[in-house]
Amino acid sequence: MLLSIHIPKTAGTNFTKTLQIIYSARIHEDYGTEMDLTTVRTPDPLLVADPVAFGEKFSVIHGHYHFLKYRDVFPKAATLATMRHPVTRMVSQYRHIALHGDPSIPQHRNVMEGRWDLMELVRRAKYATNAMSYFLEGLSIDDLTHAIIQEHFSATVERFCAAVGFDPKDARIKRLVAKPINSRENSDWDSKAIPIDPDCFPMIEKHCQRDLDLYNRALERFVT
Repeated sequence: MLLSIHIPKTAGTNFTKTLQIIYSARIHEDYGTEMDLTTVRTPDPLLVADPVAFGEKFSVIHGHYHFLKYRDVFPKAATLATMRHPVTRMVSQYRHIALHGDPSIPQHRNVMEGRWDLMELVRRAKYATNAMSYFLEGLSIDDLTHAIIQEHFSATVERFCAAVGFDPKDARIKRLVAKPINSRENSDWDSKAIPIDPDCFPMIEKHCQRDLDLYNRALERFVT
């Protein structure tokens, strides 16, 4: 079993296509809400009751869930996380909320209606600000089997393919890694939300220190 954790705004959507090429229908997607801590950490009781049968049908669980959700169900599973520099990840999350947020969620509504700027979201949304640390809680970088790092997407995807015995030079993989990631982030700002001020990036980095430490350790292990 491979526990593939798609941390939001880290090229996980692009990487899903890699998994589909390799594993086809043997992927179980777990994309519930990441807003509810209980949901992202509590497995389906039916799966817990018979993990062997589940493993006979699926080889990968991929989606927005925390490592703790399946740690005890599949204790010997390989693990993978999609990752990104925490400042640009937070900027991307703010932009996504501003342009495509859910107004029924108070945090989203405050951004979408221009009451919170990026820095205010960083201060108040602790689970978003250090999202990688929360999603990977209970799993050290030393024990992480694979990482897909957005800033090194091509290299880390090819490294993953080689590790699982799939040809990284396969034409489908080569086409996939050549595609732009998050191309919509360069689209026009069409929102009441407060535009992003790059001058606040150094302050964001201070608030994201846990994730920055995690990210730098992942770079050392999977890139350098």
